[in-house]
Amino acid sequence: MAKQPYHRKNLAAAIQQQARQQLEESGVEQLSLRQIARFLAVTPAAVYRHFPDKASLLAALRVEFQEELAATLREGVLDSPNAAAMLRRMVTNILTYAQEHPQAIAFFLRTPSAVPQSLQTVVALLAAQQPDTPPVGRAAPAIWTFLLGTLVQLPVQSATVEEVTTQLMRLLRA
Repeated sequence: MAKQPYHRKNLAAAIQQQARQQLEESGVEQLSLRQIARFLAVTPAAVYRHFPDKASLLAALRVEFQEELAATLREGVLDSPNAAAMLRRMVTNILTYAQEHPQAIAFFLRTPSAVPQSLQTVVALLAAQQPDTPPVGRAAPAIWTFLLGTLVQLPVQSATVEEVTTQLMRLLRA
């Protein structure tokens, strides 16, 4: 076997990009650092220099997915001054993302995650616009938990934006 080049510009980013592609195509269980090395035409040692093990690569992917999901949640939310419409847009965003990236969502759901700041902000606006809304400290985690539970159910049971939004509004009034 010919010796592969060790120093490739932005190799860490290329490794992470290929890992994400593998994860989205086959799931986290099939992710292989050696396959990534073969695909990128580098030695496994070059991959291990950037990510000493699969866990460190998965940790980097988790951060990437968290940032992407947070950005997805925020997308288009401020197009309306109505907090209920903002919440509906967030539901639309997260369900669309889950449909487009089911393996990423399955990976994301493996560990707990904090309530995104954008969701807390929308719930605070909702509380200001609808006086019967519970305090943000209770409502935001309840909504986030409900949304994550909906994502868990998606492979088995579909959910529409209308159904999820209606249930969330009911949850807020309970």
